[in-house]
Amino acid sequence: MMAYIHLFISVSLPILIICTCGALLQKKQPIDTKMLANISLYILAPALILSALSQSHLKGSNVLHIFAFSLIMTAVLWLLAVVAAKWMHLSEGSKRALTLTLVFSNANNYGLPVLLLAFGQSGFSLGAIYVIGQIILVNVLGSYIASRAEMSGKAALVHIVKSPLIYASLIGFLFAFLQLPLPSGMDTAAQMLGAAYPVLVLLILGIKLGHTRLAGIRRLDVWGGVLLRLLLVPLIAKGVLFLLGIHGMLASVLFVEVSMPAAVNSVMLIEKFNGDSELASLIVTLTTVLSFIYLPFLIRIG
Repeated sequence: MMAYIHLFISVSLPILIICTCGALLQKKQPIDTKMLANISLYILAPALILSALSQSHLKGSNVLHIFAFSLIMTAVLWLLAVVAAKWMHLSEGSKRALTLTLVFSNANNYGLPVLLLAFGQSGFSLGAIYVIGQIILVNVLGSYIASRAEMSGKAALVHIVKSPLIYASLIGFLFAFLQLPLPSGMDTAAQMLGAAYPVLVLLILGIKLGHTRLAGIRRLDVWGGVLLRLLLVPLIAKGVLFLLGIHGMLASVLFVEVSMPAAVNSVMLIEKFNGDSELASLIVTLTTVLSFIYLPFLIRIG
């Protein structure tokens, strides 16, 4: 119990306070979250990843384990979503919403700040590699699931190459592989910019939560999606980690990342392709709110 309280105070409480500040600010005046998201995506996150990776000592086996885990989990959760949607007799739009919120966790905007708080820079470096794979999967597979139409190769490539996280990661990998530190001025700038990343993205998360309407909270498919993400995803993740023989810090990082609340990007994709945005929004909101309670437990057993 004391361990849970310690983790709640050190991990969940700071996140809750920052998210609450964002939600309260949104009540006072409208906030341009798109501009804030662009600052986070194009400046702060790349700086943090560049700084973390360049200072890390990554092993090739870790990278292979991360991508194997990510691909297996994606396939298993997609299959689970298809079965669950058929069992709940969901419409096509609701099926797409359930699939996206089950397959993709908020590993980037929420997961990386949690890793910094729980495991420090070493945990963040490992989580950054997982996030790179998720960026590619969300942009390609996520768009396909949301639209249920084949994307052209050109469209998929444009989605990927637009992400500065890819380039920051490649440069970070290069410096880590060559065991070279960043130049002092660049390293200081990267650290200063990166330090602002977790605060800004959690403020954005709080602002988005403040937008959500709870009119459909009694829907059975909403709570079905919430229970699948909160209960089954961690159990499946434990099984996959065991089968792949992953342990130690890497196992803890991957377990926490995949067990994060449903990805906020799911809502944007569903809205873009006219799916059940209410279902997606409520699953994202409820899993995020409940995460303030269950995350310390997951970190503890991770």
